[in-house]
Amino acid sequence: MTIRLFTDEHIDTRLAQALRRHGLDVQSCQDAGRANQRISDHDQLVYAAAEGRALLTFNVADFVALDAIWKQSGRRHAGIIASPEIRHLSELIRRVEYHLRSIKPEQQDDTLLWLVTLPT
Repeated sequence: MTIRLFTDEHIDTRLAQALRRHGLDVQSCQDAGRANQRISDHDQLVYAAAEGRALLTFNVADFVALDAIWKQSGRRHAGIIASPEIRHLSELIRRVEYHLRSIKPEQQDDTLLWLVTLPT
């Protein structure tokens, strides 16, 4: 079993398409019909949590703050995967696939983790 993933609005939609071709359960914000609607970060996290999906974001500052707010209020989510922006799609695909295959869902659950760096 691998982490089920929801990608934030600013993540290239081709990431979700590529990872699905590799057999992973990934839904983009665009796939869910939640793009370009000014949906708040909080509401995107609510959606991902309700769907049992960890949320991948480049919006580190806002989601680190949201994670802290949720923890203080006793709310749970399926995980947040934070990363500085990765512009090269092939690098993003490799790193996210590695993260999803190397981190167990129970390790990601209700936890903010940084996107795993590939071993050298």
